[in-house]
Amino acid sequence: MHRACFLWLSAGLILSGAVQAAETRPNVLLIYTDDHGWADLGIQGVDADIRTPHLDQLARDGVRFTRGYVTAPQCVPSRAGVMTGRYQQRFGVEDNNHGPLPLAEKTIAELLAPAGYLSGWVGKSHLDIAGERQGKGGKDSRRLADHMPHHQGFAEYFRGELKQYHASHDLQGRPFADAPRVVNDDRFRVTVQTEAALSFLDRRAAAPGQPWFLYLAWYAPHVPLESPEPWFSQTPAHLPLPRRQALAMIAAMDDGVGRIREKLREMGQAEKTLIFFIGDNGAPLGSSWDGSINLPMVGQKGMVSEGGVRVPFLAAWPGRLPAGRVVDEPVISLDVAATALAAAGLPVDPRLDGVNLLPYLTGEKPGAPHERIYWRWGSQGAVLEMPYKLIRLGNRPPLLFDVTRPDGEAEARNLAAKHPDIVARLDRSLTAWAAELQPPGLSTEVNAFSRRHEGLFTEHGILPGAAPAAAAPTPEVEAGIQGWLCRNGTLAVKDGALVVTPDAGLKGQARPFLTNARLDLAGPVTATLRVRAGTGGPGTITWRTKTDSFTPAQVAAFDWPAGPEWQDITVKLPETARIIHLRLTPGPQVRGVEIQSIELRGRDGKASRFRFDAAP
Repeated sequence: MHRACFLWLSAGLILSGAVQAAETRPNVLLIYTDDHGWADLGIQGVDADIRTPHLDQLARDGVRFTRGYVTAPQCVPSRAGVMTGRYQQRFGVEDNNHGPLPLAEKTIAELLAPAGYLSGWVGKSHLDIAGERQGKGGKDSRRLADHMPHHQGFAEYFRGELKQYHASHDLQGRPFADAPRVVNDDRFRVTVQTEAALSFLDRRAAAPGQPWFLYLAWYAPHVPLESPEPWFSQTPAHLPLPRRQALAMIAAMDDGVGRIREKLREMGQAEKTLIFFIGDNGAPLGSSWDGSINLPMVGQKGMVSEGGVRVPFLAAWPGRLPAGRVVDEPVISLDVAATALAAAGLPVDPRLDGVNLLPYLTGEKPGAPHERIYWRWGSQGAVLEMPYKLIRLGNRPPLLFDVTRPDGEAEARNLAAKHPDIVARLDRSLTAWAAELQPPGLSTEVNAFSRRHEGLFTEHGILPGAAPAAAAPTPEVEAGIQGWLCRNGTLAVKDGALVVTPDAGLKGQARPFLTNARLDLAGPVTATLRVRAGTGGPGTITWRTKTDSFTPAQVAAFDWPAGPEWQDITVKLPETARIIHLRLTPGPQVRGVEIQSIELRGRDGKASRFRFDAAP
């Protein structure tokens, strides 16, 4: 064969192979929501009030992971884990105070770059916040310009949470010559972030031959809560305001998923795009409640129990992944990076802790993707090896639970004494894993942080309702005034009444509330309060039982009376189980709260009475 002809044929074959390879590389879309509880997808079937038709359809078109986990019960470490595919404690991002994401760590965008991917970032970051390591003691909340998305592999970005964004392009797709440019937009944040994602896709439509990766980090339903229309008016009016606001914000994200998938269909890339939809951690409850729920799991944001680290988790790749599959084996957010690399035809990076899920989902590999999954967050550590989860909390003996039961993580279900051999084996595994981290090991220090964690585990019924002898009292079981404590404020007895004084500088949804975790009342319970206030308004009583955390169903509303005269109000708590913990919350407009007495009478006639006409 003539040499020129051979070279021409060889070049043609190489070019043909490159085009074929490009056509087989899928786009990758990673959607990460914020403080979004496991229950809050309609297809989970937990709460009829949550309606997410587009996300439910995404699940029907792909895979729903009923046991999808994240690497931390808090946003910065969770996001550092998903963005790198590595346990974030390996590079020192333990919690929100230990940022930023080190530039030496490769993000998904940087990992995909060798395959020709162009990457975009929309929404929340916090991976460029200084944290303790850059500050002079305490938390340093400065945004570090040299750690923003364009320094971590993202060619295009619209980075920001609320009202202000640092952007490479405007929403019409025009590039900024002086990027990053600050863009101010006072509209509802989910709407803005959805438009930024669609703008990125418009630019990709103009260059259809190049694969892309888009990280869309909606800042919702995280506080501050909003009441965006048209979604808020479509929520049930009888629900508590935070629940309605969360439902509205989640509905806005759901509509965003619908718009994005429609755009992909218009671009002819619906079957060329691998989509992940994941929450960054469980919903916060109590005084920090963002309206989302974690049921039926126990716990909340800030806990390595199921309610803190088990989240909504979906994946879809039409034509490649089986439609409508439900996977009960554990997966973790670390798997996104490994799966994306495999889909792009890139070799496995041995530093990654995640697993390529594709062969497990297509049936090429039998069994579960993970033998064990690990957590360390502050004083908490855990290892999951189905069906058992071992939890270490500071210097306490390890706890062991069967997490195949939704309510498995409860004090009465601690199996440590029954299975000491399993405890010993899992504890060795957790200890060995923690030894590889930065810093190495599991914390056994007793300090304010660890006591706060013990308070959460006590509040949610995972630990018994008394503080350990070696530690100071946990926050919700201090003596208080006749057992009553005040969060976001202080209590004092003055002139024969319990007086509530809010903390200075409260912001957003924060407001003072009274709490008593030393109760044991047979439900239903009748609460009789003798109260007055300078300014009246709505109030609520919420409760939990031995097996249930505080939920939207466990709330009773009433009107707090105003005026100088004492008034008696009666509130029915329609709970059939035994109530062990109450919270009494005046609404945001209620001022000058005073309480002369509280009586709580159970179904059996037994009552707990509190009079505040003298200090205890």
